[in-house]
Amino acid sequence: MPNVTEITVRYAETDCMGVVHHATYPIWYEIARTDYIKAVGMSYSDMEKGGVMLPVTGISCKYKFPAKYDDVLLITARITRLTPARIEFAYSVTKKGDTAVLAEGTSSHGFVDSKTFKPLNFKKAMPEFYETMEKCYLEDIKE
Repeated sequence: MPNVTEITVRYAETDCMGVVHHATYPIWYEIARTDYIKAVGMSYSDMEKGGVMLPVTGISCKYKFPAKYDDVLLITARITRLTPARIEFAYSVTKKGDTAVLAEGTSSHGFVDSKTFKPLNFKKAMPEFYETMEKCYLEDIKE
């Protein structure tokens, strides 16, 4: 179940060449990931209140074509890996109304206890939500 987040490029996100600065894409990935989790049925803050956090353990981005000020972009997020200890998301950025991929990337995360920051078993900590995310993951890898 890929989730799509719409973002309009703000002037502050562009560099002196008039294109989106490379450091902006991971921020958009975070917005898309947060929207994905919310669409699945739980907000990040609810996860944290439930004792689970998702620190980033790795991130990648491949830039193909520039995005510019005021472009309306679609950030598609999907789960590409899920275990009780880790999750990985993949992202693609397209301009609304166009199929060309402007950028694509991934982010990897570990499930940790919100108080101790020690790894935890997400499947045991939040079994119902893990099951829901697992169903989404299985749909995502089919597409």
